[in-house]
Parts: sequence; structure tokens; C-alpha cells
Amino acid sequence: MLVTKDVIFTFFTQRCVDMTLVNTSLMSKMNQQQIIGVTLVGLATSIPLGILSSNLAQAQTAIDLATLQSSALSKHNTYRATHHTPELTKSDSLNSSAQDWANQIASSGDFAHSSTSNGENIYATYTTASSIPGDTLANNAVQSWYSEVSKYDYANPGFSSGTGHFTQVVWKSSTEVGCGAAKGTKTMNGKLYNAFYVVCQYAPAGNVQGKFPDNVLKP
Repeated sequence: MLVTKDVIFTFFTQRCVDMTLVNTSLMSKMNQQQIIGVTLVGLATSIPLGILSSNLAQAQTAIDLATLQSSALSKHNTYRATHHTPELTKSDSLNSSAQDWANQIASSGDFAHSSTSNGENIYATYTTASSIPGDTLANNAVQSWYSEVSKYDYANPGFSSGTGHFTQVVWKSSTEVGCGAAKGTKTMNGKLYNAFYVVCQYAPAGNVQGKFPDNVLKP
């Protein structure tokens, strides 16, 4: 295995059916860097206490938010085109609310959804690297959500906790998106990591029961 100086953990979760959070997907993967964890799937609260502990977020970071938001919008629309779905447009209000929640997650270390009535996907990566370019962070987040496409059953359309990120990304009736990002820290097994969080919010919200056949289209 190739070992490089930086280590990354990646986690992501989505807001689900009828805007009710039903599950959190935790995954670690190698992203051209050394993997040091195992894949975990289940509720965030299933992580044993003491394994992860959070510190206050660092002061507002040098994440290039304009680049992150532009890249996230472009990545969403590239995937939506594959599914014959209209492009999303940028929403300044969603950018603002997504940024507020990213700041909250980074400050608290609590990887959880907001109380928004909009659709919402959230993503975290924990790394020894001191920074991540905005476009890289955006592309990794959206790609990780969309990667669930391989598990979606078009012959049996509906919500699944294993495909909810993907279905929100391509949800036809969602017309607007806004994204934010923030940096904090996370202590894992006694080692301090930099934590980068991405939040994207969607309007109208996707993942509505009974609406999957009309909103999640085959490529």
C-alpha cells in the first residue's frame, strides 16, 4: 500500500424521506492517501464514546467558498444531465443557510442534520492535511453522494438509506441548491485531525415518498 504523509477519513449523510432523518452513513475511503480506518454503516450514535471527540472549530478558514459553491453546482449539474434532469440553479439564501449549518457542525463537532425543511446532504472529511482546495472539497463531496447510484433499483423505486444522497442529487423537482463549508478539528483515537465539512441544501426538497419514479430517472 502506498503511504503518503496525509491521512483522510470521509463521512457523509443525507436528509431523508419527508425531511425526516432516518440514518447516517459513515464511510472511510482512501483518496490518494493512506487509509487508516474501517467502513462503518449505521447511526452516528453507534460510534463508541471516546473514539471521536471534537474541539471548537478554528476561526473561519481560507476555504474558497465561491470556488466550492461554483464547483458543487457544476458537479451536481453534470450528474443531473446524465439522468435527463434539468440543471439546478444557485440560491444565495440556500448558500447562506448551508454555510450557517456548516459553521455550526464545525464548531460543535456534531455531524448531524439541521432542522431545515429543505433537502440536505452533509459530508465530512478528517485529514492531517492543513487545507483542501475548494473545488476538490466540493467535487469529493458531490461525487461521494452520487456514488450510491450503483445501488439504486430503478425497477423498485423508493427511498433507501443507502441511496438517499444520490436520489437527492438528481431529484428532478429540486430546482435550487446552495452549499457551504467550514473547517474544524476532530480527535480520533487520541490524534488530532483537521475536519472539513460540506453542507448542500436543496429546494424543493427531494426524497419524497411516492415521487421517486417521476424524479429519479434512468441515465
